[in-house]
Amino acid sequence: MGLQSVLFAAAGLLPFLAASTEIAQAHPSGLRLGAQEITQAVHGKLCTTPGGARFAFGADGHFAYDGLWQSSGSYVVADNSVVVTFDSGLRRAFAISVRDGLLYMERTRVSCSVGG
Repeated sequence: MGLQSVLFAAAGLLPFLAASTEIAQAHPSGLRLGAQEITQAVHGKLCTTPGGARFAFGADGHFAYDGLWQSSGSYVVADNSVVVTFDSGLRRAFAISVRDGLLYMERTRVSCSVGG
């Protein structure tokens, strides 16, 4: 990987590095979901954004992201969020909510389906 690629990847991780490791709050205008509802929505599924980013939530607890960069790790479900521990050791909680019948991860709409 060239220096430019490394710098681009590092810049993409800055939002994750600056994020709190506390459990995130659900989208302010969305319906908060309990851990059981979030598990049903994402566990063992591939979730995609309208822009094409992909979040894979494996049935075995494995997490993978493929979008502006790629990363992987493990995840656990909590009330109002999915908590990801990246392979680097960084831990980040992503707020999960429902607004107008659509699932949101933070402020981004996602569609989840079995497989991937």
